[in-house]
Amino acid sequence: MQIRKGLSTDLVRLERCDFSFTVNHIAREPFIHCDLHIELISEPYLKTYELDLQTLENHCLNPNAIFIAAETDDGDIAGFITASSSWNKFITIDYVAVERSKRRTGAAHRLMAAAHVWARSVNAAGLRLETQNVNVPACLFYLNYGFTLGGYDRYLYHALPEKEEIALFWYYMLA
Repeated sequence: MQIRKGLSTDLVRLERCDFSFTVNHIAREPFIHCDLHIELISEPYLKTYELDLQTLENHCLNPNAIFIAAETDDGDIAGFITASSSWNKFITIDYVAVERSKRRTGAAHRLMAAAHVWARSVNAAGLRLETQNVNVPACLFYLNYGFTLGGYDRYLYHALPEKEEIALFWYYMLA
């Protein structure tokens, strides 16, 4: 697998990827000391996030942002990560996604490591990202990578159909 700078030409290829995941567990409150209280839910469902291609394209052009792709040896896109500098000297991971059929190949770890290297190169205080309590595999990945749960917002998605979702904010300190 090759980790490389993402290109504008990758955007069309990303649209054909399946970044969905099955929600069959949920992290319940309280979120104290990274205690996620993971529970099995009774009715699993498929969760899909929309890609904002304009935001991804902006990461290709912005000198204060990165767009990194993971590509398999046979030329398939395995996943991608985008990140940008924030006002508080943290690097915000804006997107991280791995194609459903390419999961458990190390792609997510290699993408996060590339973002980590970039964050160090710009003397960032750390990495931060937001995910949802229904994305338990992502939460466990962040925890195992070394991120710490820094907080949550139970109302961020309240006006959306996904009212049961809670925003979780993860941090990886560099300084």
